[in-house]
Amino acid sequence: MTQHPHLSRRLAVDQRGASVPEFALILIPLCLILFGGLEIGYQIYVRSVLLGAMERATRLTTLQTVDSTAVETDIEATIKRLAPNATVRTTKGSFLQYSQINAMERLTKDTNNNATLDSGDCWEDVDDNGVRNVVTEGKTGIGGADDIVRYNTVVTYNRILPIYRFTGIGNTATLSATTMTRRQPYELQNVLTPKCKA
Repeated sequence: MTQHPHLSRRLAVDQRGASVPEFALILIPLCLILFGGLEIGYQIYVRSVLLGAMERATRLTTLQTVDSTAVETDIEATIKRLAPNATVRTTKGSFLQYSQINAMERLTKDTNNNATLDSGDCWEDVDDNGVRNVVTEGKTGIGGADDIVRYNTVVTYNRILPIYRFTGIGNTATLSATTMTRRQPYELQNVLTPKCKA
């Protein structure tokens, strides 16, 4: 096969298509930035919807006639409209006072004044678990009149774009939100009956 000497010279000076390799160099970073922006935007949107659902739950919980299961169902339904395959886990707990949250349960009787629960001592079992401990979750449920209710919701969903394959952030996103409110004082607040250690 004969080679044309002018062909190689013409190819060397031809600049048509020179932008193709340049575009190929920036295509991958451009796609990563674009996909990353879309993924972050979606995550921000899901979070704002979650916060809105939690705010609605707070308003509903203050009422006397609220059904706490319906509130949890509403939170889950709101999230699933946006992320149908999401896992939504809501926990709720109640406290009598704000000062009881993340605090050690108070001793009501300390026979030897050592601030430790000994035999014969009594304490306010805020979370009703039969053990004196730091109360983090509260008593199960939404409590009664004038009680403080804390909802904690964790949403886990698969990412919508395959950006995780390039960045190492994982296929799932997890969002959480917590809200607290005091229920209406529609009757007298229940009083804790101290429990005593045998």
